[in-house]
Amino acid sequence: MEIFKVEGEWYVWILGVALLLIVLFMPKKNLTWTGIFVTLGVAGDITWLADTVAAVPIDLFDIAKKNTTELSDTFLLTFVPASIATIYVNFYIPQKKWVFTVFFTFLSFLLESGLVQVGYMKNIYWETWYGIPIYFVLFGFFFPWLLRILSKKLVKLDFSKEQNN
Repeated sequence: MEIFKVEGEWYVWILGVALLLIVLFMPKKNLTWTGIFVTLGVAGDITWLADTVAAVPIDLFDIAKKNTTELSDTFLLTFVPASIATIYVNFYIPQKKWVFTVFFTFLSFLLESGLVQVGYMKNIYWETWYGIPIYFVLFGFFFPWLLRILSKKLVKLDFSKEQNN
């Protein structure tokens, strides 16, 4: 297996490793480790689903090489958007919802633009700015909702009766 054989692949690895390190070492504000893993999983699944629908059958864009899956593709789709979402959910403040939404929408747009600029992503029937409303909906509505779900105590455990016996 050869690494760095695709144009712009270095960008994916640097970005992915940097974001994963941020997730690992960031102060835990809204999320516990369980919340981090759930957010990584949910955001990763959304990314893979979107790629499966948009990139493969509709052929809106190509990542790395056309009709192949490189290790860097897998790393990109699995960790980069999921890490951005996890950082967002961890630091999200409801009173500053729109500041966070606009900032992370713009950040995601810039990072996607970087993929295009370094030649790793080739737009076919897609323009990079098409992602802006998608990012806006995810950061403005979906991820705050996910945080509310993660913040609820969905399971109540009461061991007090067992301790008295």
